[in-house]
Amino acid sequence: SLHLEMKMLRIGTHNGHFHADEVLACALLRILPKFKDSEVVRSRDPAVLAECDIVVDVGGEFDAAKQRFDHHQKSFTHSMSSLDSRYNYVTKLSSAGLVYFHFGKEIISTLQNTDQQDPLVEKIFVKVYEKD
Repeated sequence: SLHLEMKMLRIGTHNGHFHADEVLACALLRILPKFKDSEVVRSRDPAVLAECDIVVDVGGEFDAAKQRFDHHQKSFTHSMSSLDSRYNYVTKLSSAGLVYFHFGKEIISTLQNTDQQDPLVEKIFVKVYEKD
């Protein structure tokens, strides 16, 4: 029989004081099956963060393709609207906001135990983000 070793995924975030932003970002990610048993690595060392599968709120880089979700760089101005013109929300995103934008529908479909293409997923995605 084959023994397949599952690699534990690593979520990187900064060390030191913790804040609601990265805590929420990590908690949202851990709802997803692929990150459910992930290790949260707290460091500001670029070499340590480079070994992480996804990094939130640290590292000075926003690049969804590389799974890097920081918002602290001076050049960062993204909102839901700037990332997808279908949405009219212009508040600058935090790291948790970036995670919600990129993974929110997958998180909602996981919690709802439904297909991500279900129209209810989009409705919930927008309703959770609305302030009213």
